[in-house]
Amino acid sequence: MSDISFEYNVPVFAGAPIDGTEPTHRDTPAYESLDWATTREGVETAETLGFDAAWVPDHLMLGRDHAEYECWTLLSAMAGFTEDINIGSLVLCNDYRNPALVGKMAATLDVISEGRLELGLGAGWHEREYDAYGWEYRDGFERLLRLDEAIRLIKQLWDSGADGAQFDGDHYRIENAYCTPGPFQEPHPPILVGGQGEDVTLKLVAKHADIWNTDVFNGDVDTLERKINVIEAHCETVDRDPDEIEYSWDGHILCTRDEEKLDRLLDLMTPIQFEESYTDRPDITRDNADEYFIIGTPEECAAAIERRIDAGVEKFMGWFVDFPDTHGMELFADDVIPQFR
Repeated sequence: MSDISFEYNVPVFAGAPIDGTEPTHRDTPAYESLDWATTREGVETAETLGFDAAWVPDHLMLGRDHAEYECWTLLSAMAGFTEDINIGSLVLCNDYRNPALVGKMAATLDVISEGRLELGLGAGWHEREYDAYGWEYRDGFERLLRLDEAIRLIKQLWDSGADGAQFDGDHYRIENAYCTPGPFQEPHPPILVGGQGEDVTLKLVAKHADIWNTDVFNGDVDTLERKINVIEAHCETVDRDPDEIEYSWDGHILCTRDEEKLDRLLDLMTPIQFEESYTDRPDITRDNADEYFIIGTPEECAAAIERRIDAGVEKFMGWFVDFPDTHGMELFADDVIPQFR
């Protein structure tokens, strides 16, 4: 049980309602206005409470008033004001940055943080951001091909040592590219891949990832079990030991003994409608939220964690939805985490 880790998703945008009762974003439904001191205090609190990692999403304008902190800049700042907690991207959109530069940036940040970086990568999905910032939004299959190539390039860059890296792919090319100093960690920072598609994305996980990350729509136990089984089948196809891959759960946490607070925040967050690709799935509602979230008393939260551990999950990445109130995070750290350590 000591291998189970509990990790903190950094509120990089405010999500409280502007008008009416609909939150701007359900990851941060009680955060009314983005404020650096408040966001920083959340990270510092997570480290003080003993969380294992702090993760930063990679978007540019999701929050209330379109205000959001940029991922890599924030990770660099966090490396400076924290000491022990790991830091990671959840997940970098591959199309937003040249992957050779990402490899170099990641190596530098791993050195600066003394080996605390976990590099999360994904193919990208938020078309409005692509359009707003002038990036080409390619079809999903091509974005995945580019991600596959990017991960191979980054690993080759990290492994090149003093010789310089060469890579000649369909989408990316480098010649005599040096990554010195290389990463602090041996052989390199763990690579997390986020995504759900069973035919292509999860095969890419089997080929390249040290960690697989799911999302709130796939966080129920039945779906987790099915996705993990798919990854393990792909591992057999690509001749990889599935034990080399960690499985993570990424979702909403509300730990409280206050029934009024629980009802108020759940009423604010739900319903959550599934995306068009999930046409066979019911919306997340007040009635079925406990299938997807970790919510309730510490005892109820621990039971939800146990069910996911039984499915194969080892890393729990949580959005504490009562933030900037930290009572839920503190109760979780005091009464839930010790049950798994």
